[in-house]
Amino acid sequence: MANLHRRRRIFAKRARRFFHDINELLAPRAKAWLIGGAAGAAAIAVLCITLFSRPKVAAGTQALALSRGVPEETNYVEIVLTPSPTPVPTPTPTPDPTLKRGIEGEPVQQLQERLMQLGYLDLDESTQLYGPATAAAVRLFQRQVAFTETLGTAITEDGVAGEQTLHLIYSDTAPKYIVKEGMRGDDVTNMQKQLKDMGYMSETTGYYGEKTIAAIKDFQRRNGLSADGLAGTYTYELLYSPNAKESASKVQAARTKASVSKMIEIAKSKMGSTYILGKTGPSSFDCSGLVYYCLKQAGSNRRRLSAAGYSQVSDWEKISSINSLKKGDLIFFYNDGFSKVGHVGIVVSSGMMIDASSANGKVVKRSFSTTYWKKHFVCGRRPW
Repeated sequence: MANLHRRRRIFAKRARRFFHDINELLAPRAKAWLIGGAAGAAAIAVLCITLFSRPKVAAGTQALALSRGVPEETNYVEIVLTPSPTPVPTPTPTPDPTLKRGIEGEPVQQLQERLMQLGYLDLDESTQLYGPATAAAVRLFQRQVAFTETLGTAITEDGVAGEQTLHLIYSDTAPKYIVKEGMRGDDVTNMQKQLKDMGYMSETTGYYGEKTIAAIKDFQRRNGLSADGLAGTYTYELLYSPNAKESASKVQAARTKASVSKMIEIAKSKMGSTYILGKTGPSSFDCSGLVYYCLKQAGSNRRRLSAAGYSQVSDWEKISSINSLKKGDLIFFYNDGFSKVGHVGIVVSSGMMIDASSANGKVVKRSFSTTYWKKHFVCGRRPW
């Protein structure tokens, strides 16, 4: 019995030493975990096994015990705590700035305004839609980049305003629209058609080569511009102006006027046709291209002009009041900046017009009696 009491005292003494060293070695939270609940029971079981089985103690643990003044024969359970990994935050992805066909929003409108400043786009009304006109303007800009040596770069002519294209468009070194040697495109073909109609060229090729350069120089000299062979803003605008002089060799034919009923009939037949900048038919048009096509089909020999050009034809009666317009009249509107005439339509009934709309992407019939159109109204002209 004395033996049993002695062994119990030794057990209690060793238990107190064990928990004393645990208190010294472990953090309060780890200690609470060890002696609390089921974990505490498990630790007691380990203690009992250690005291009565006397396993071999690791050298490091034995040294630690000796350094604390604990007898060498005291046994310890070595516990290693593994810290939880710190979670790494997921980075927020950078939004893709790319603008392309079908996208709507304020960034599209800002892009359109910048393209108009640079001379690549001429919209008839405010829009936030990335339509065919915007895509065509972006392609022209991308082509211009390839022909601007100072930029030292080239980008794909796909009509998509990706990160690189947008950076160049909004940069201080963004090139303005100008047609020069080596370029190809519908704008080149349309320019050649105009030069041919005015007697400066004999054929169209769609390529801005030596023949086109010579024709542009002739046109520039005859119209008082510097003959550099480049089709920049002034040359382009004058080319589609009623004030432009035709070639000296072209015989000036007597002007003929259009049949009103025929002109309206042709305009109605083209409703739904695609809007494409610079086109004059028969299946796609811009606003002045539709007017030119309808006038020509109705018997007029007036050459192709821009919307601003048609508004300045002095031998057509001018209508100053929007309420005085009649069927067959041409109706003109300012652009959104009110800096120039930017759009033209054909009056087909009281308050209604047919026009090639860049915003709608096609030829439409709509009212010109809305607040927007009344605010932008310039004048009317009577080409009959």
